[in-house]
Amino acid sequence: MKKNNIELKNAFKIGFVCVFTYLACYYLRNVLGVFTPQMLETGLFDKQGIALLSSVYMISYAAGQLVNGTLGDYIKPKYMVFIGLMLSGTATTVFGFSQATAVGIACFVALGIGLSMLRGPLTKVISENTLPKYARVICVGLSFMSFFGSFVAGLFAIWMNWNTAFFVSGAISYAMAVFGFVFLTVLEKRGVIKKVTHTNGEKVRIDVLGVFRIEKFPIFLVIGMVIEISATSINFWIPTYISEYLGFASNISGVLFSVISFAKAFCLLFCIPVFKLFKENDVKLVRVMFVIATVLYGVMFFVKNAWLNIIIFIIALMATSFASSTLWSIYIPSLGKTGKVSSANGVMDSTGYVAAAISNVLFATVMENFGWRGIIITWGCVMLFGAIATIFAGMKKKTSEIQTSSETPENTEENG
Repeated sequence: MKKNNIELKNAFKIGFVCVFTYLACYYLRNVLGVFTPQMLETGLFDKQGIALLSSVYMISYAAGQLVNGTLGDYIKPKYMVFIGLMLSGTATTVFGFSQATAVGIACFVALGIGLSMLRGPLTKVISENTLPKYARVICVGLSFMSFFGSFVAGLFAIWMNWNTAFFVSGAISYAMAVFGFVFLTVLEKRGVIKKVTHTNGEKVRIDVLGVFRIEKFPIFLVIGMVIEISATSINFWIPTYISEYLGFASNISGVLFSVISFAKAFCLLFCIPVFKLFKENDVKLVRVMFVIATVLYGVMFFVKNAWLNIIIFIIALMATSFASSTLWSIYIPSLGKTGKVSSANGVMDSTGYVAAAISNVLFATVMENFGWRGIIITWGCVMLFGAIATIFAGMKKKTSEIQTSSETPENTEENG
């Protein structure tokens, strides 16, 4: 009992430091979006310029995840987090001072690279130093920061102008960098965070492709792409879908979008109980959720009543949110013993962003040629693709079990 209490206390300490530090990531990535209306009103920026900054950020973040995710398995997380937040703080501070296009692009490249240095290393700390049951809860907290960070950024939009907001963002980033570095160091010295080696005394070699040898990783890589398409690309079109296709007034559309965000956050809190309901079979849980989403998008195609349509849409997005929670809060933390948590996180995030970027172009093309009903079918096909991918994971597992069974002593000729 005493040992369990110590494990719980240590998990709480690690969780508090990691989750609180990670809040800076989602606050910083939402600052541009929240202050876009105010920045456009000044006349210093136009929509194309804001879109360019957003695209530059996404590209640099995706590339950064691929590189920094791998480095996060070989460099102490406290250094990665400190450098990432200091770089992000400098980027937002400089952007607040200068409106030059070249400077703005450079700042958002730096912001994307800086923020890509956080989640992988922090997830590594959590996964390697806490029991799986605690790691899952903490990673739910990391995911919840995506919603809370947006909320904090929204509050700042009420209290200050965009210049001040970017200066304050820089100060917050610097403060969080120091906070994370100091407390991660303290936890190291107290033995709460231990140095975990997976090299068996051999010389350390950076193994970029090593993540593909991890069990179920290729399948979850595909799952991650489908999830990111839903979280980024489909989410991007939600406000327009609500107003243009369903015909809701702008004020009601805003409320409905908030309800959708709340519903998706609500799923995070229940992903672990649902996981246990599925007897801790992560692939089966994802498959069922993708099938539910596929069916619901199919129903949406035929439902013309606006209120019934949006209710079905919300349930479909909630199903996908459960799949997302399974990936980020259950599968990724389970990789602690592999020594490649940060690499796996980085590759997942990077490929997900690439898939989302490509799908955005696809959705725009479908919209132009087939309208909203074509978009609904396309969304359903994306979910169906994800469901089919999970079936291959099940087939591979059964094949492996059959091979293992055939190699047991009682099945060999020597043992009669």
